[in-house]
Parts: sequence; structure tokens; C-alpha cells
Amino acid sequence: MKCVIIDDERPAIAVIKRYIERLPNLDLGGTAINPITGIEIVKKEKPDVVFLDIQMDQMSGIDVMKIISEYSEVVFCTAYSEFAVQSYELDAVDYLMKPIEFPRFALAVQRVNDVLLSRHTAYQPIPNDYIFIKTGQRGKMLRIDLDDIAFIEGMSNYVAFHLTTKKVVAYLSLKELEEKLPESQFMRIHKSYIVSLRQVSSLENNELILKKDSKHLPLGAIFKDTFLGRMKDKLIQLIIGVGFIEGIEAFNL
Repeated sequence: MKCVIIDDERPAIAVIKRYIERLPNLDLGGTAINPITGIEIVKKEKPDVVFLDIQMDQMSGIDVMKIISEYSEVVFCTAYSEFAVQSYELDAVDYLMKPIEFPRFALAVQRVNDVLLSRHTAYQPIPNDYIFIKTGQRGKMLRIDLDDIAFIEGMSNYVAFHLTTKKVVAYLSLKELEEKLPESQFMRIHKSYIVSLRQVSSLENNELILKKDSKHLPLGAIFKDTFLGRMKDKLIQLIIGVGFIEGIEAFNL
């Protein structure tokens, strides 16, 4: 994990450098006592994390973070506690109070690692049989087997996974999730719902009935033709097997 230190006090930089040398997963990409120089180093090196002072003569650490946050995670290192709330509002990973003790520094590094892992996982292709989602507990990821999902419900910036045994809520958009789920197993059927095709029992008019608890889900008008197209082969098999069916508005999968 590459890191950069920006602090206008050389003794403070020396302390963090010693701590970095004690952690084998850290690689120091540069240091700066001038925040302007530090910004240029960050843009060039694109480190995973920047250990950043707040009270500096040329430019405050808060202003520096607003510039470098697109490149790196930030851990503030400062002697002033009054900036803590503002730093977290800017999504800093951690806020270390000087003098910084090594165990507390190591904890901050672990938090950075957890954030990087969760963000990396969120943008990886979802495997064919399970997914990991980030829970409300920092650094904790929960495994969900795709076969356990009956349907997924979108709720603003959250989604609810309706499993065969429970419901799990995650901070994620339905659109983002739709793009990553296997198309062979899941389908968007409504602006607020993604369904597991394996869990669909029948279609009645504009509703899908699921195997689990005979749950009814709306089939949106703009999704209906696509759904029936996906089900075309199964509809044909059903007609051959049964010999008669009143239209294609009721079928068993």
C-alpha cells in the first residue's frame, strides 16, 4: 500500500516514517513539508493513502484533502481535535491526534486497508455463485449465496436482499447491482425490483408469483416484453407438455 506524508513539521514526518518502516505492507512514495508540493506528489504517485496534517502555513489540510481526495484516501494527523467532525464529513478514513502512538497508527492503516478492499470488491465482477456486500460494521463483509436470493428490492440508495431465510440491507444502488449480477440468473422486472428467475413460479397478468411464500411482485410495463422474451423457450416447453394454455399470461417455470 503506497503512502505519502504531508506535514509542515519535519519531526512529525520523521515519526510517521518510522511507523511506516515497521509495517511491511506500507511503501512510502514521498514526503512534503509544503502542501503545494505535496499535492503534486500525490497527483504523480497516486498513493493509496496520504497522512495529512491540518494546520499548515501555506494551506490547510482540509483544503488539501478537497483536491487530493480523488486520488487517495486520507488519514489526518494533527494536534487539534476541533477539526474531527469536518474531516469525517469529507470522508477521511481516520483522524489521529498527535503525539501519535504506533498501535493507533497501525489501526488507522488497517482501516485504510479495509476501505480499499471494500471499494475494490464493489467494482469487481460478481462471481457466479455468491457475492460479498459491505455491512454497516466497519470492515465487515457479508457473503450472500446467489441461490439464496428470492428477489432484491431497491430503496433509494439502499437495496434489500430478500433471501430464503432473512432480509439483508446494503448501501448500494439497484442499478449498480443489476449491472454486476449474472444475467442468466437475475432480471430487472420493475424500477424497484430484481428477481431471481429460479424463484419465479408463475405469471398472472402483470405480477410474478414467487415460490417463496407465494410472494407477488409487479412486472413493470417497460420490462414485460423483455421478460416474456427471456421466458420464450420455457413457455414453448410448457405448451407442448400440457397441450393447452389460455394465452401466455399464466405459466409455471
